[in-house]
Amino acid sequence: MIVHFITLPRIAASLLAGASLSLSGLIFQQVLRNPLAEPSTTGVSAGAALALKASALLVPSLALPPVPVACAGAAAAMCLTLALASRSLASPLRLILAGLVVGLFCGGINSVLALFFHEELRSVFLWNTGSLLNLGWDASGYLAPVLLICALLAILLIRPLELLALEEHGGRSLGVPVVAVRLTGLLLAVVLASVTIAAVGVIGFVGIAAPTIARLAGFRTFRQRVVATPLLGSILLWLADQTTQINPLLGNELPTGVLTAIFGGALLLWMLPRLRGANLGDAGASLARRNVSKIPYITFALWVVLLVILIWASLLFARGLDGWVWQGVSDGNAGFEWRWPRVTASAIAGAMLAVAGAIIQRITGNAMASPEILGISSGAGLGVALLFLFDPASGHALKISAASSGAFLTLALSFALARNASASPERMLLTGVALGTVFGALLSAITVRFDPRLTGLLSWLAGSTYSVTTFDVLALASVALGVAAILPLTLRWLVILPLGNVTARQIGVNVGTSRLTLLFIASLLTGTAVLTIGPLSFVGLIAPHLARMTGGRTVLSQLAMSAVLGAFVMVSADWLGRNLLFPYEIPAGTLAALVGTPYFFWLMWHQSQ
Repeated sequence: MIVHFITLPRIAASLLAGASLSLSGLIFQQVLRNPLAEPSTTGVSAGAALALKASALLVPSLALPPVPVACAGAAAAMCLTLALASRSLASPLRLILAGLVVGLFCGGINSVLALFFHEELRSVFLWNTGSLLNLGWDASGYLAPVLLICALLAILLIRPLELLALEEHGGRSLGVPVVAVRLTGLLLAVVLASVTIAAVGVIGFVGIAAPTIARLAGFRTFRQRVVATPLLGSILLWLADQTTQINPLLGNELPTGVLTAIFGGALLLWMLPRLRGANLGDAGASLARRNVSKIPYITFALWVVLLVILIWASLLFARGLDGWVWQGVSDGNAGFEWRWPRVTASAIAGAMLAVAGAIIQRITGNAMASPEILGISSGAGLGVALLFLFDPASGHALKISAASSGAFLTLALSFALARNASASPERMLLTGVALGTVFGALLSAITVRFDPRLTGLLSWLAGSTYSVTTFDVLALASVALGVAAILPLTLRWLVILPLGNVTARQIGVNVGTSRLTLLFIASLLTGTAVLTIGPLSFVGLIAPHLARMTGGRTVLSQLAMSAVLGAFVMVSADWLGRNLLFPYEIPAGTLAALVGTPYFFWLMWHQSQ
């Protein structure tokens, strides 16, 4: 009975899911002419998973069938990814960057759903990590006919898809309806991925690994890989699933999707130096040219006044059981003593992340870099999660050390890997996102254990400021003041480094020492701030851009404006999170991320135009 109802269905599901995902990835790569394309890196997996969760939670009475819902979500995510890449479809790196950020955005929405529907989603947690545990024969019943039909269609499309490897005008000259073939191929890939997700859950990076292994094994033509890739994908996912059962990690069986995400992220990092891709432009020179304007004293003073007014209003004006209430400190406002630590902490953490983002953009010469995009926040989050696991009662100083160490190691690793990949801005971003993917998978491996020691971890990961204490505020303020005292000594480096390493050395700057010092400062700021507002907020991306748009052109003015605007964004997010759905609460970090990701989308689309 156990073999028939548990063991065999699991083996069948792993083989069919591996074949479906690998064939989907192969078709994505052929249609988009991009060796990194697959359901996870194009946002398709995240879109399908979000659509399934949303339909089950928001319209359960309709009992919508999972496959059409998953296909709709996957198609919407794919369209968004293609729209963001738009004219830069020829750049493999930019397309994948767009897809991975679409996945991050869907993940932010998933976090909100998980917070408000925690009990309803309890059974979905394992599914979301790609666990093949307790699958019946229904999963194989979903997958087998869809895989068979799509495989036959892919075989029929072998010649047109092979001709897509030529330039678009070359394919048309040979009589290939390029647009129709591309749309058909994308439809096949999306259907394969979404049906697999509906059947077994979110399993990432099999679509990259299997085609890559097929190429390394000597299968050069698309015709050969159509046969070899599904077979290799089946074996790969089956081996991954068996590995999770042989040696359960951290006390419980590790979900198969987590293991494939770790392996796939590492494979993505290995492939980066071997790719060709266009740059985002001369961002470093652009940043350097912005050092000639005057400090916008009036604009800065105006934003400081607005920030003070916002903090004052957020402390005294809020929704209660009797509706909107305005209370003074002396009017018996019992909520004031609970509000001021979280409001103050939000302001300081927002300012710290904003300054960290401005520093990172300077030293990378990349206007799209931020602690969140480069995976630094995820590295800090992983450091704190590991500390939670081994010492749940650890002190605040130890947590700051763990978070800062994780952030520093991530940033240093991003620089090392990007340097080996010729250090273009896009490669730097994609390296960070890939590291963030690996660290996110490791975080999932930790949080999926349902360990009582990790009770507060999920709330923290979402960016909740609910449990912030006076001591937390003092710790944040101490680090912020310490960095503020050191930062003026680094202004010359921040002016010169965007000009490039050669120019900086000619001027007399020790590039290694200056970059290492600035890395440490950015990591300390990020690690400390992440302890308060969680690993995903996008304040480090938004605030420096807003600072430049509002007149912060010099290094000093940009840092100061970024700090004020970062504080403004986070205090606004905290106040809105407390009051929008009262008595329920949206974590400030999650709300800021949901606002920040569309801004990143706009920035990508604007640069592509």
